[in-house]
Amino acid sequence: MVYFADVLILLAFIFVITDFFAMSYGVFTAAGAIFFVVGTVILFSVMPAVPGFFIRIVLPTYITLTVFVLIFVYLGYKAHRTKVKVGEATLINEVGEVTRDIKAGGEGKILINGELWTAYSDYEILKGSKAVIIDIDSRLRLRVKPFETIK
Repeated sequence: MVYFADVLILLAFIFVITDFFAMSYGVFTAAGAIFFVVGTVILFSVMPAVPGFFIRIVLPTYITLTVFVLIFVYLGYKAHRTKVKVGEATLINEVGEVTRDIKAGGEGKILINGELWTAYSDYEILKGSKAVIIDIDSRLRLRVKPFETIK
């Protein structure tokens, strides 16, 4: 039984190291953690001289690590569910103020969230009027249309 526990602990280390090199999204690490816990429980339960050590030190360590892992999994899930706050996805449907006239088929400037962007449109939009972003091209130019056309 001691050899079985030793093999489980060895497999645990192999799985954790494998997770550094394989994209398993933590599956190998989770399996390694389970193998390590099961292996050490078996190891300490078959060795009569050390169960006091296991109860006083190893078991509280496992419980503490489990709590931390659960907290980090929860925080990761919560972060994954939040709305995007940066990038082009946040600019679509934003309303900005035109700071330089945009001729139909031409370029101009638009101020959005304190940032000055180059914009182009199929419509003529005069300085001081509002415009809505409908797309961003590969050169980071904003395609806009007049705010009045949105209803």
